[in-house]
Amino acid sequence: MLCLAAITCALFSASDPDDIMMPMPDGVRLHTKIWKPGDGAYPVVFTRAYWPGFGRDNERFTDAGYVYVGQSTRGHAQSEGVMNRFFDDARDGYDALTWIAAQPWCNGDIAMYGKSYWAATQWLVAPQQHPNLRAIVPQNVNADFWERGYRDHGAIQIAHTARRIYDSGGQDRIEAFGWLNWYRHLPLIDLDTVAGTPENRMWREYVSHSTYDEYWQAISIGDRYDRIRIPTYLMCGWYDNYPGATLRSYGELRAVGATDEVRVVINPSDHLNRVVGDRDFGRDAGKDEVGLAIRWLDHVVKGIDTGLDDEPPVRIFVMGVNEWRHEAEWPLARTRYTDYYLAPHAEGGGSLSTQPPDDASTVTYAYDPDDPTPTLGGNHSSPDIPGILRVGAVDQRPNAARDDVLVYSTPPLDEDTEVTGPVAVHLYAGSTARDTDFFARLIDVYPDGTAYNLTDGLVRARFRESIWGEPSLIEPGQVYEYLIEMQPTSNVFLRGHCIRLHITSSNFPLIDRNTNVGGEIGFEDHVLVAEQTVYHGGAYASRVVLPVIP
Repeated sequence: MLCLAAITCALFSASDPDDIMMPMPDGVRLHTKIWKPGDGAYPVVFTRAYWPGFGRDNERFTDAGYVYVGQSTRGHAQSEGVMNRFFDDARDGYDALTWIAAQPWCNGDIAMYGKSYWAATQWLVAPQQHPNLRAIVPQNVNADFWERGYRDHGAIQIAHTARRIYDSGGQDRIEAFGWLNWYRHLPLIDLDTVAGTPENRMWREYVSHSTYDEYWQAISIGDRYDRIRIPTYLMCGWYDNYPGATLRSYGELRAVGATDEVRVVINPSDHLNRVVGDRDFGRDAGKDEVGLAIRWLDHVVKGIDTGLDDEPPVRIFVMGVNEWRHEAEWPLARTRYTDYYLAPHAEGGGSLSTQPPDDASTVTYAYDPDDPTPTLGGNHSSPDIPGILRVGAVDQRPNAARDDVLVYSTPPLDEDTEVTGPVAVHLYAGSTARDTDFFARLIDVYPDGTAYNLTDGLVRARFRESIWGEPSLIEPGQVYEYLIEMQPTSNVFLRGHCIRLHITSSNFPLIDRNTNVGGEIGFEDHVLVAEQTVYHGGAYASRVVLPVIP
């Protein structure tokens, strides 16, 4: 990775930025900063989101011979207009590109760059096909916020979504109220005011739009990948909220073939590109986002031979062996999708085996929303809250000891076993509730018992058939097959380690507690205890499907 930084050696001398208010056609002015490598016209790297550019990025881009332009979107920082995040960004992004292309310091070639909201603004404008937009580098975001973002397969990502409340100045009041007391408040729709903070429009919109309606459709590009016809370089982390979304976007862009230059890189990082958690991934697990982007932009925008033509388009960090590897495609063509069946042990606990159990059986546990399974690390973009919420690989043994967590493990492995790709659980289960949740978590268990989470996923029962259509409640006592789509991962379970799966019904406060009531999500004001029954063997062979790499 260090060699990539050398590409950005100081060939140019950047000056202080021009600080302007860029006019939009409707009269609103957006706060914009412009860093130039020197006199003359250059290609431009453009970013748009909460504030106008990053001080840590401008020098590297200008040193590499790019004008760096940062802009605050409507209602953010010093920009004028009403904050309406995402909904104005396709139009404003297009108009800003037009303004930049007309400036004497722009040579007509513009690329966009950035993570999170800075990536969302790229996804939203790219299908508009601006003639001067040559490439995008979206990192750590979903092109569809309904599927996973502020929601998660119909559930609410409460810790992430509630940031809309305390980011606007309410954090001290919430700390005084008590974080867990605050997250537990029902109904959720009133969470913005319960600690004495002002009503938050975005929170109420995100909570009240509880199906894939026109609200979410307006800020999704899921049906517009074929209109993105420029080179795209995707970046993410295995412990971010969006590796599944990132790899799905990669696959969609490759499938439609509108551009033949699509790449992706993923390492064991979080939403801020930090290598996180308690597991040791070695010294080379990080990725230099700016350096990677400059090398690629030099190739696709400037036409410089940087060696990328000789590299396969997929670059992943394989955990366990802690190695970077290039691949020609995703999922990997040599994948052997392997069923690992769930079965209970007579002496307690459960087993994972490639052989289905001989007999049908069930295990029942109680899910009490007033005593939810706590979040222990994981794949998310929520901020750390000491003692309550962390991101990344964290020892899962405290949760394994709970009565509402079912634990299924293989024996110690006789040989190294690589799992790289999408992971899914087919769970046969019944419940006494009209609506409930099931969570699955894949874990690498070390010989000393330390159990590090790799990936997880959930299904909300009312969305079991599809998260895109109308939800339907379940019949108490009836057995359903639930498909739990977990985040993709890449890990070698080393010889002597065990593959483990947890099944439970909550992940709090990362995800809102399913009250088991079956009312409107976000508006329920009480909870019920549900008896959950998981089925094994026979016609109801619950299993996890692992993408094993030979």
